[in-house]
Amino acid sequence: MAHQIFLINAFTREKFKGNPAAVILMSNKRSDDWMQSLANEINQPITAFVTQTEQNRYNLRWFTPIEEIDLCGHGTLGAAHILWSEGLTATTSPIIFETQSGTLQTERSAEQIILRFPIKQTKNIEVTDYLEAVVDSPIVNAAWAEDRYILELEDAKTIHNVTPCLEAIRKLDGPGVILTSRGSNQYDFVSRYFAPKIGINEDFVTGSAHCALASYWGKVLAKKQFTAFQDSARGGEIHLKIAGENVELIGDCLTLISGQMIN
Repeated sequence: MAHQIFLINAFTREKFKGNPAAVILMSNKRSDDWMQSLANEINQPITAFVTQTEQNRYNLRWFTPIEEIDLCGHGTLGAAHILWSEGLTATTSPIIFETQSGTLQTERSAEQIILRFPIKQTKNIEVTDYLEAVVDSPIVNAAWAEDRYILELEDAKTIHNVTPCLEAIRKLDGPGVILTSRGSNQYDFVSRYFAPKIGINEDFVTGSAHCALASYWGKVLAKKQFTAFQDSARGGEIHLKIAGENVELIGDCLTLISGQMIN
C-alpha cells in the first residue's frame, strides 16, 4: 500500500493563507533518513509523519526541510484534520498523538480543532547587546521561554514592519526568536516567529510559539483566554486558553491537495 500524502493550510479558513504543511499517512515503517529526505524534497515548513498504533492513537513526528523538531502546532493540527476529514477517526472521538514532546491530545469543537500542548513558562530577562542586535527597534521587554527568546516591541505596526537580523538570531540559544506586541482591534497580541537555524527564516503561524506567548501575555494582561494573530506574509489567527499546565490552541484547517506516494 502506498503512503497517502496531503497538503494542508493550518490556522486559517482561506486557501493559501495560514501555515502550510504536508501530512504523510504512513503505510509501513521507514528510516529517519528517508523521512528527512522526503521532507527536504517536499520543502514545506513542516512535514508530519503519522503512524497508527491503535484505535484513535498515533505516533507523530515533524520534520522541517533540514531537521526533525520536538513540537509543531500546525503540523499536529493538520494531522488531526486529515484523520477526521478522511474518515479514519470518528469526529466524536479525541485523537491521541505520541510524540517526542510526550502525549498530545486533540479534539473537535464544531468545525475547529483544539490542541492541548504543555505551556512554555516564561521569565523576564535583561535586554542584552546580543538581543538588541536582533532588531533595529526598541525592545520593550525580553523573556526566556524554556527554549527560545521572546522580544516585546512597541506596537503592532512595528511587528508588521520589522526586518530582524537572521544572522544574529542564528547565534542565539534555541531554535528561533518570537517578536510580539500588544494587539489592536480584535487581537490581544500579535507576533512573528523567525527560526533560520532549523531552516525556516520566518514561520507563518507557529503553535509552539503560542505556548510561550500564552504564558508571557497571561502575566502581562492578567488573562487566561486570548485571540492572537501571527502577522506573517500569509497570516493566521489562533484562539488560546490557559488550562492549568496546558495551553489550548484552537484553529481551523483545510485540505488543498491529496494523493499517493509511489514507492
